[in-house]
Amino acid sequence: MYAAFERQPQAKKELILQVAIEEFVKNGYDKTSTDIITSRAGISKGLLFHYFKSKKNLYIYLVKCTVTLLTEKTMEAINNVQSGDFFERVKEIARLKHEAMAPYRQETQFITDAFFYPPAAVRIEIEEMMEKHYEAYGEDYLQRRIYMKELIPPEKLRPGISADTVIQMTAFIVEQLSAKYQTLYKNKQYDFFNDPDPLMKELEDYLDIVKHGVYEKE
Repeated sequence: MYAAFERQPQAKKELILQVAIEEFVKNGYDKTSTDIITSRAGISKGLLFHYFKSKKNLYIYLVKCTVTLLTEKTMEAINNVQSGDFFERVKEIARLKHEAMAPYRQETQFITDAFFYPPAAVRIEIEEMMEKHYEAYGEDYLQRRIYMKELIPPEKLRPGISADTVIQMTAFIVEQLSAKYQTLYKNKQYDFFNDPDPLMKELEDYLDIVKHGVYEKE
């Protein structure tokens, strides 16, 4: 469907995509004007629709490209973790993910909007895309979870507490904190990119509580 666009020079493609992302982030899907996108990108509206057929297709293409980019950067970052302690590794992953996403502020905001607040016009397509994405990376996530489990010494756990429970509790904390700070960022009440300390400090506090609660006192 996008063959005509894919054949264009890389610099031209990057400019069109970057402008489109900026406009969608600034105005939202419904209020984004393809006239402004084409004007800023230096192409005709007819050419944009030759490439993508519709604003809806342009948006879906942007989501696919952005998910691929951010996933690749995130996985590259996670592959560099070194901590041998489970809780320290969770903190390190959060820090490395922040560093990996820092150069892609617009892209991160765009995909956050798309996944958490999908426009009605593309809601079905976005939900299907999310499902396929999680299926594609589910096995990798499972393998990482098994490896993380090995970082929790069973002999140090309190009676009745398993490594799986520790991982589930930690995952819940990370998910809830992510949702909290994404909402604050969306509402312009917090800028994670310029000031990651509040999130990291809160994550560290919660993890310390969990760590002291699940391990036997030495």
